Amino acid sequence: MEEEEKNPSSIDIVSDLLEDIFLRLPLKSILISKNVSKRWRSILESKTFVERRMSLQKKRKILAAYNCKCGWEPRLLPGSSRCKGNEEIVYLHCNAARPSLSCDGLVCILEPHWIDVLNPWTRQLRRYGFGFGTIFGVWSAFSPGNWAMGFGKDKVTGSYKVVKMCLLSLSEIRVRDPEMEYSVLDVETGEWRMLSPPPCKVSAVKRSVSVNGSIYWLQNTIDRVCKILALDLHKEEFHNVSVPAMSVTQETHIVNLEDCLAIANTDTNAEWKLEIWSTDTEVKTWTKTYSIHLENRVASLERQNRWFTPVSVSKEGNIVFYDNHKRLFKYYPRKNEILYLSADTSVISSFFENLAPLPLKSTLPYPHPRRRTKCPLSRPNEFGILDIILATLVLVGSIWSPLLFRVKL
Repeated sequence: MEEEEKNPSSIDIVSDLLEDIFLRLPLKSILISKNVSKRWRSILESKTFVERRMSLQKKRKILAAYNCKCGWEPRLLPGSSRCKGNEEIVYLHCNAARPSLSCDGLVCILEPHWIDVLNPWTRQLRRYGFGFGTIFGVWSAFSPGNWAMGFGKDKVTGSYKVVKMCLLSLSEIRVRDPEMEYSVLDVETGEWRMLSPPPCKVSAVKRSVSVNGSIYWLQNTIDRVCKILALDLHKEEFHNVSVPAMSVTQETHIVNLEDCLAIANTDTNAEWKLEIWSTDTEVKTWTKTYSIHLENRVASLERQNRWFTPVSVSKEGNIVFYDNHKRLFKYYPRKNEILYLSADTSVISSFFENLAPLPLKSTLPYPHPRRRTKCPLSRPNEFGILDIILATLVLVGSIWSPLLFRVKL
């Protein structure tokens, strides 16, 4: 009663209405608003708000690497560029030579001695150690020739996980049965756990993809038969996936195409074409969804050592894809036309805004003691007090709508 007398005209905004207001704000205002109060931060980092904000996005962007070897932490560059075909490209400032994996707008970058997990939108970066593995009875650190990696999201708990597994060479599979290590890192806790081995021996695999709570690897077998290994990130169990009858070549890759697992195979024989096979949500039935003829249509007549990877599909069925020479294209199936979008574009993945918070601490300190060079790009400014005041005024302006507030009398 005393509080009411002291504040007779105070405004009490219930959390649901406050969340509706936040949904209407631009991204920068949301990020600044997190620093205004604990209550605002808890709303903006809640699972409900993150999912609602994500569902409002009408079209995915394309994430590409802005190659820079300055040594500074990776970050999303401000703004974007729009190329032909009305495709929007955003750039991640990073060393493009480092392997990178993505899932739901988050990026996992594999450095020689650690792992960086980055939410480009919230500017949060967390660093984790690889740990060590036992290979042939000897402790050895991470090296690209010994490990295969994966990054994905547990669709039940919502936690992000990094997976590593020790790989054998084809010759070792024939003559040895060495000890193997399969482990998973929970990004939330920063702890590694051991996994039970997969149902079959693992040889060389290609880059992994994350789809609907599982990570998939395409295997290079001795007989070139197409095989896909999967890991359910909630059960943390490996299993094999049935695949269409085809041969695995250097030009064969698996991708996440609009939340469905797909196989992209570039046929360089008599008829030069890109064939794409997609599954249903349960990864049980495969359907050939695209067969794109490439002859005289993709900026170069070169066939050998050239392959194409799809990035995204629009509601109209138009598909964006790129080749291993950094050329970006768009195919219109109704017109049967291929549009050349851009050159020198290091595509990482399709991309959309995700405000999911990362845990507060890394298991390794950042910045890591390493040599840095002067970056040609200026460092981003942190949010100052004027930014916070401006964001507060924007929110207060939204509050003064008779439909979005109630006055406590």
